[in-house]
Amino acid sequence: MARPVQFDRNQVLRDAMMVFWRQGYHATTLKDLTAVTQLQPGSLYGAFHNKRALFNEALTSYFKEFEELAENILLSSKEAPFTRIRKFYQQLIQRSAHDPDRKGCLLVNTLIETPIEDREINQRVTQMLQVIENAIHSALKEAAESGELSPEKQPAALAKMLITGIFGMLVYNKTQPSDIELQQIIDGFLSVLE
Repeated sequence: MARPVQFDRNQVLRDAMMVFWRQGYHATTLKDLTAVTQLQPGSLYGAFHNKRALFNEALTSYFKEFEELAENILLSSKEAPFTRIRKFYQQLIQRSAHDPDRKGCLLVNTLIETPIEDREINQRVTQMLQVIENAIHSALKEAAESGELSPEKQPAALAKMLITGIFGMLVYNKTQPSDIELQQIIDGFLSVLE
């Protein structure tokens, strides 16, 4: 009986995630996945069952990093809420601007690529985006309670606008704008908090 292939599951997920991120789910082939993971098709499917299951795990892996970044910055109590929101924007732009492939955001890319009929993936990504929106909303509610956000501003509505801005900015970043242009965009979005 053949011994099972030993591999680092997290590394395989990371490698697969990068291919899906660069090429999209539909354009990524089994050949692409076996080339990047250095696993044979049987081993890859033995571990992950099929391309869709591998994609779902890779998407979850991407989101966990994103969620951790959001929570570490937005839900920290070390700085004022507006400072944390600005820092979160800056971190996302810095990561995206220093990506040589300018891949944008895997969550947004997936929503753009996935047909509306694919409810499973669309709902998963929507739930993931909601987690980020909730973290922004929490920071804004804190800002409202501390008086940093003026009383006439609605934290829930602002959180929706800011999450739209973040992901729109990550899509726009694929056009390779300058650091100055990106900073101007951030300043424009965050000016609504003043």
